[in-house]
Parts: sequence; C-alpha cells; structure tokens
Amino acid sequence: MNLWQMIAAEKMSIFIQEFLPRSKINFVGSFLDQSTLDVFSDVDIKVSLLEVAPVNMKNLLTAVSENFNNGVLGYEVHNNDDNDVLRLCLDNGWRFDLTFVYPEPLKRNVTDASFLEKIEDTASSFWFGSSMVLIKLGRNDYLIATHLVLELCQFVIVIQMLVRDEQKKTNIHRSGDCEDVPILHSILSLKSRDTQNTKDDILNILFQAAECMDKISAKLIKCPYRTDKLRDLQNQLNL
Repeated sequence: MNLWQMIAAEKMSIFIQEFLPRSKINFVGSFLDQSTLDVFSDVDIKVSLLEVAPVNMKNLLTAVSENFNNGVLGYEVHNNDDNDVLRLCLDNGWRFDLTFVYPEPLKRNVTDASFLEKIEDTASSFWFGSSMVLIKLGRNDYLIATHLVLELCQFVIVIQMLVRDEQKKTNIHRSGDCEDVPILHSILSLKSRDTQNTKDDILNILFQAAECMDKISAKLIKCPYRTDKLRDLQNQLNL
C-alpha cells in the first residue's frame, strides 16, 4: 500500500524517540488494520512515558517544524488527568493524533494564558479544524463538514472578542459598541453565488473564513499566511 501514512508514521516515530528518548511508542487506530487506510486517514500514536511531568507542547511543536520539511498548519491540545492529546496537521496534509500517556495522573500548575497565547491557540485550532473540514468533504460527510465550517466562523469571532477584552481589560460587557463583524459579511456575500451545491457552499464558507482568520491574525501575532496552504491541501485531496 503506497499511502503517505507509511512514511509519516516512520518519520514521526523516529522524531518522538529522539525528542522523548524514555518513551514507548505504539500505533493505534486504523493503523492496526492498514487495509482500512485511505488518503483521508490520520496516524494515531500512543506514547507511554516514564516521567510524571507534562510534555512541553510548545517545544515539541517547534521541534516538529524544525525536523519535518513542512511546518505545522494547525493543532489542538487536549489535557486530561493522565494523558495529553496533540492533534496536528502539517502543511503537506500529514495529520497525527498523538496521545502522551503518563504513569499516573498529573498535578498540573494551572495558570491563565496570556492574550497572545489565547490568540495563537484559537488560530491554531482554527487551522486544524479547517483541515478536518476538507477530510469530511473527502468522505462525503457534508453534515459534519457543515458543523465544523460554521464552528470555524465562530473561531474568527472569538478572536474579535479576545481583542475587545484585551482593549477594555475585562471579559464582562453589559453592552457592546455596534462592532463590525467581517466574517458575517463574508458569509452573506456568498448568497449571490447561489451554487445549489452543498459541497461548493461549504468550500466557499471555508475559504471566506480562512481569509478572515489570516487577516485578523496578521494584525496580532507573527504567523504565516495559511489560506494558500489550505488551498494546496484541497488540491492535493482532489476536492
């Protein structure tokens, strides 16, 4: 079977063993039955750790960008009592679900994220979610793809709300300022196209949201323009 997952799995396993030398790696999910793999499948890896200390995700993501030929398009981090899950998509479309399992539940030092950290996390979740919209379209699941693409529009609005909170130094707002909401105008502008094609409608909303996210992110954090990378992924998946 000549799929990208074979090369990606080998490269990621070598990387993890170098980054976390005292760890045990197991492939899980669809990789256990490779006859079920297709171009839309991700690579699921379970990483069992000996140390009861959280993986430094920021350092890990930096190392991924440095060690892989393609940078990170987007990612999500989910913290649980005894494991951390990193879901990420590289610029070339390689997607991984990495579960880091600790020998016992962690005692986490919870601190409030800074304004820029919240922006970065929201933007990264957006771009990972955008790759999942394409995956769901590829598998003809237009219902979930629609759910995800509308959630992406909300991520753009969340960025605006974070900016307002930062400017006013509060997240409690009894009233607003009749703010402009560019993503709303972008979505409504699509009505004139009248495609009557659900797949095209979803793609149109996806790329309108991507353009909005790129524009608003560029004003706040140092980040690459990622809409073109998303279009490259769309072409790669023949959508």
